Amino acid sequence: MRVRARAVLQYDGTSFRGWQRQADASTVQAACEEALERIVGKTAVVAAGRTDTGVHARGQVVHFDHGGGMSARDLRRAWNAHLPNAIWVARLARARPDFHARHDAVARTYRYQLALGGMAESPFVRRYSWPIRRPLDWDAMTRATEALIGEHDFRRFAKGSGDHRTAVGREPGRCAVRAARWLRSRHGRALEITADRFLRHMVRALVGSVVAVGLGRIDVDEVRAALTPGGARPRATYAPAQGLFLWEVEY
Repeated sequence: MRVRARAVLQYDGTSFRGWQRQADASTVQAACEEALERIVGKTAVVAAGRTDTGVHARGQVVHFDHGGGMSARDLRRAWNAHLPNAIWVARLARARPDFHARHDAVARTYRYQLALGGMAESPFVRRYSWPIRRPLDWDAMTRATEALIGEHDFRRFAKGSGDHRTAVGREPGRCAVRAARWLRSRHGRALEITADRFLRHMVRALVGSVVAVGLGRIDVDEVRAALTPGGARPRATYAPAQGLFLWEVEY
């Protein structure tokens, strides 16, 4: 009898071409599946979110099926032993047979790290954050961030059209952002944002635009306008991938 397992993964995405398996690149999914194959045989690992190249995870949730011959504790230990050092199985448990890591998720939280001040120059800090060396207008950035909360059309903050992965009966590009706030971190600040779903590169586009507001390159109204029908894409670049973490998935 096949058994479904649910696990929480943490990984450093620096050396991976994202989550999803690709024929000609090293990916997190491929590393996970190859390690599991040595323990339980060939199986597919399904993730809650397909992180992009260079993006990290603290709370990636996955599921997979196996023969059920090992306890969850032993399976977790064996899986960790075969995984590269950049990936760690933080938790593993038996799941109900119909549990689906992606389809059952009701919300996802990402954090994006900014490194500020002198520590922004450290190679150990820059590996996991976007170094910002100029002063930022945090009042303006707070107003821009607050404008993101609620249900909006986020296609101007997505790579491509943003029409992909739209549920039946739902307008293309609409996402419901439940919370968005800047937290103080050890080396600067971090944007924590929670939504029912995210479009491709959406968080990086949002951070890039909010930071552009903080640097005085665009104003808050340009961010607000991009959330309205017919609005233009903000004149801002994407934030670099290394500062982004999939932080938590809710069910």
